[in-house]
Amino acid sequence: MAQSHKNKFSPPGISIWVTIFLWIEIAFGFVLGIPALFGSGLMETHTIGWDGRELGDGVGALVAAFLRDAAACLVIFLAGVFRELSDALEAFAEKPDNFVSAGGVSVFMFIGALCALASYCALRFNGIIRGSEI
Repeated sequence: MAQSHKNKFSPPGISIWVTIFLWIEIAFGFVLGIPALFGSGLMETHTIGWDGRELGDGVGALVAAFLRDAAACLVIFLAGVFRELSDALEAFAEKPDNFVSAGGVSVFMFIGALCALASYCALRFNGIIRGSEI
């Protein structure tokens, strides 16, 4: 049985640091995505499609935050891990010595993977899934 949950902002079983990273994802999504709707992305290397993808990620993360659902958080964080992986591969494809960009992306990918693991553990802890179901 799930234990009582005292944090009003996080899904049951999710620690506050995971929720903080979720809100960082929301902020990045909206800050990068909304200007693209008006044709003026914040970074000259970003295309409208790239920034639109960021807005979609931000909206999805916002929905996960308001639902306060560990499964929704798991989906958002896993999507982010693969998004960041493709961004790192693209950074190296453009310039093989692009360690700064790929390094920053890798940090977000690693934190996202930890958050996905924490979301999965919250689902197991709350009895929503059992180990044999995946």
